[in-house]
Amino acid sequence: MKDIKLRYQIVIWTVTLEAVLLFVFAAVFVTFLKSSQNQQIEETLRLSAAQLNAVVDIRSGEYLVSIAETAEMRNLGVMAWILNPQEQVALTIGNAENYALPETLPESGQMENSLLAGTEPVRLLVSPLSEGSKTLGTLVLAIPLKSRQTLLREIYLGLAIAIPLVVLLSAVGGLFLAGRALQPVDSITRTAQQISAADLSQRITLDLPDDEVGRLSQTFNDMLDRLENAFLRERWFTSDVSHELRTPLSLMKTQLSLARSQSRDAGELLDMIEDLEGDVDRMTRLVEQMLTLARVEQRGLESIADVDLRGLLGEVADQFSDAAARKSVKLTLALSPQVNLDVNGDLESLRQVLMNLIENAIKYTPPEGQVSLAAKRVWDQIEVIVENSGEPIPPEHLPHIFERFYRVESSRSRDSGGAGLGLAISREIIRRHGGDIQVASDAESGTVFTLQLPAGDH
Repeated sequence: MKDIKLRYQIVIWTVTLEAVLLFVFAAVFVTFLKSSQNQQIEETLRLSAAQLNAVVDIRSGEYLVSIAETAEMRNLGVMAWILNPQEQVALTIGNAENYALPETLPESGQMENSLLAGTEPVRLLVSPLSEGSKTLGTLVLAIPLKSRQTLLREIYLGLAIAIPLVVLLSAVGGLFLAGRALQPVDSITRTAQQISAADLSQRITLDLPDDEVGRLSQTFNDMLDRLENAFLRERWFTSDVSHELRTPLSLMKTQLSLARSQSRDAGELLDMIEDLEGDVDRMTRLVEQMLTLARVEQRGLESIADVDLRGLLGEVADQFSDAAARKSVKLTLALSPQVNLDVNGDLESLRQVLMNLIENAIKYTPPEGQVSLAAKRVWDQIEVIVENSGEPIPPEHLPHIFERFYRVESSRSRDSGGAGLGLAISREIIRRHGGDIQVASDAESGTVFTLQLPAGDH
């Protein structure tokens, strides 16, 4: 069945099961009908025998019975031979007068099927004719089976016609219904065949109910959305990475070409080596950031545990206190007292986010400016606020500030050493924690980054 279409497999299995059930039903029905007929015939014969025992009158060796007393028996088709003690036919009842007594009879009290005149099927019963304990003769009763056998043959014929017809109609209807039911699957298949890495825009546009096929269609579309976004991110990432690496590589190539172009003294060569070292450092930071972003996107967070943000903020603030002092920037930390600031997260990833935000805040804050850190609990969330009084970010750049390799021009340029990946990494890490990161910037309040993280369980 491997090469047969699914719709045909469904129809074959359904029709086969239906045929088996119909045959089982037919067999049970016929068996029940035969049993019911046999039971009715036997009851009729036994009641007729009891009735004859009650109405047969023997006078001077002659057996007599009133026609009125056997009318019901004759209406039921029962015929009877009444034998005297010498086993001679003394009286016949019903249609028995037209047939000779069967040569072979069952034992007294027993029943069996036989043929009258070799052609008429009957059911025979032999019963004693008695009065009290005295045996007066023998009753041989018979009931014709022809009408009942005719009924059975008609039923057999009807079943032989009806069962194949029902199976055939079921097969035709099953093919139609299977085709209708699997039509969305065909559409999904055609859509999947049209999809390639170059074009992931195809979607299933069927108006389907919320059943198994409808959910399959929606799941397929959701999968295509994720694939398309992943491929787009990969293309953008590859394009941006190649662009970002091209600049330091070009500078390194230029420095090496200059070093080889003419003889230079040791001082000039050391300066060129220092420039090359700076380019290598920038490339190293860029590659490390790209690897970090790829790792977070693909594998998520590495180690989830209880993190004390109060202690982590204190450590990071202490780490940057010297850098802030060298630039004459005031770095402050304000934490709400006696407030639980625990979260469930990756300690090193959160440390990287905070270090990136504080480093940027100090970098873009002018001398005598201020960088402030704060944390508070708002219902079931913890908010961490990093604020600096530096030059505000222009409003047109705010929607793109967390995009990869995005840089705000002027003061936020390549010359400041950033590759435009720090904020993208920070946002991805925070989102992996189930939180969010937002930015606001204006001339009055400066630039404010707000981290929102779900509070810990305790």
